[in-house]
Amino acid sequence: MDGQVRESDKLTRKTKFIYGLGDWGTSATTAVRNLYWLFFMTNVVGLDASIVGVVILIGRIWDSVNDPMIGMISDRINTRWGRRRPFLLFGAIPFGLSFFLLFLRPPISDPVLLAVYFGIVYLLFDTMYTVINVPYSALTPELTEDYDERSTLAGWRIAIAMLAALIAGATFQVLAENVISPLLDEPLGQSGSLRAGYAITAAIWSITLMIPPLILFKTIREPKRVPPDRDRIRLWRTFLDVFSNHPFRIVSIVYLLTFTTADIVTTVMIFYLIFYLGASTLFASLIVGLVLGLAFITMPLTVRLMHRFGKKSSFIAAMSIYIIVLIAIYLAPPGGFAYIVIAALFAGFGYGAMNVIPWAMVADVIEEDELRSEKRREGLYSGYLVFFRKLAAAITLFAVTGILAITGFVESTTGTVEYVEQPASALNALHILVSVVPAIMLVVAIIVATRYPLDRERHRETLKQLEKQRARQFVREQHSEAE
Repeated sequence: MDGQVRESDKLTRKTKFIYGLGDWGTSATTAVRNLYWLFFMTNVVGLDASIVGVVILIGRIWDSVNDPMIGMISDRINTRWGRRRPFLLFGAIPFGLSFFLLFLRPPISDPVLLAVYFGIVYLLFDTMYTVINVPYSALTPELTEDYDERSTLAGWRIAIAMLAALIAGATFQVLAENVISPLLDEPLGQSGSLRAGYAITAAIWSITLMIPPLILFKTIREPKRVPPDRDRIRLWRTFLDVFSNHPFRIVSIVYLLTFTTADIVTTVMIFYLIFYLGASTLFASLIVGLVLGLAFITMPLTVRLMHRFGKKSSFIAAMSIYIIVLIAIYLAPPGGFAYIVIAALFAGFGYGAMNVIPWAMVADVIEEDELRSEKRREGLYSGYLVFFRKLAAAITLFAVTGILAITGFVESTTGTVEYVEQPASALNALHILVSVVPAIMLVVAIIVATRYPLDRERHRETLKQLEKQRARQFVREQHSEAE
C-alpha cells in the first residue's frame, strides 16, 4: 500500500476493453432516447409533448424503487457466476426487445390508449435498463481498488459509451428517415413508411444491444473481496445509511447536476439546430456526430488529466471550458453555423469529461462505506447512481416537454421538422434551454465539487485502514466457524 498498484488491482487492456463494451447498449439507448424519442413521439406518433412528459415522469417514479432494489439484490445473491454477472446473462435479450418496442407505433388512434401503450413499454424498457446497468456499474469499484486504475477503467467505459452514442446519435434518424423509410413509401405511404423506418431501425439496434452483456458475462470474473451482504432489505433504513456517507452526498449532487446538464443539451440540441439556427437535419446529425466523435477521441486526454491533477481538479477545469462553449452557443444568431461548428470542436472534450469524471469519482466512495459498515455494497451505491442518471433524464424530459408545450411548440407527424414553423416563444425557449440553463447548472456543480473530499492521498489511507479491518474480519469469521 505504498502508492504502487497492487498486483490484484492491475487490469489487462483486454479486461478494460471488454468491461467498456458493457456500456455500449445503455449508452446507445440513452443517446437515442435523449436525442430522438421525444422527436419520435411528437413528430411521428403525433402525441402532445406534455403527454410524453407525463409518461416519462411515471417511469421515473418507478425508478425510485427499482434502481436501488436491483442494486441491493445484486449485493445479496451468491451464485457460481458471481453477484453481478447473472443479471447480464438473463437481462440481455429482454433489454434489446424492450428498446425495439419503444419505437414500434401500434395501430391505435386514440391518444390516451397510445399514451398508455408507450407508458407500459417505457416501464418495461426502463426496468430492463436497470437490470443491465446497475450490476454492470457495480463492477467498476469491484474490479479494482486502485485510484488511478479506476480512472483508466472509467475512461475505457466512457470512451466506448461515446463511440456507441456517436454511432447511434449520428445514424439512427438518418437510417430511419432517409434510408429505410423511402424504400417503403410506395407500399405503405409516407406516414406508414416513416413509422416502419423507425421500427426497423430500432430492431437492428436491438440486436447490437443484446451482444455486449453476453460477452461481458462470458469473459469477466468478479473478485471476492468480502462475503455478500446478508442483511434483510430495508429500503428506508438503507437510504438513510447511504446518504450518511458524506462524500457520496457531495458526488451525488455533482453527478445529478452534470448529467442533467448533458441530458438537457442532447435533448434540445436537435430542435435548437433545426428550428432556431435554421439548419438541415443532415447538418444537425453531423454536429451531434462531431461532438460525440471528439468526446471519444479526447478521452485519453481526460484520463491523463485525472492521473496528473486528480479527479476533482480535472472536473472543475473541464466544466469551466464547457461553460465557455455554452456561452458561445448562446451568442450564435440564427444562421450562425460557424459559431456552432467552432463551439462543437471544444464541446466534445467537455462532453466527454462530464461523462467520465463523475463516474470515476463515485467509485471511490465504496471504500469509505466499507470502512464504516464492513460491507461491500457496490450494487446499492450503483443502484442509486443509475437512479440519479435516469432521474436527470426524467427531469430533463419532463421540464423540456412542459416548457415546449407552454411556449406553443407545434407537433407534427411528418417526421422531418424542417416543414413545421414554430412560434417565437418556442424558439426563445429552445435558445435558453440549450445554453443559459446548462451553464447555470454547471456553475453550481463546480461550486459543489470543490467540497468533494476524496483525493488520491485520502483514498490510499482508507485502503490501509481497510486492509487491517478485513484482516480482523477474517479472523472473526474463522473463529466463528471453529466454534
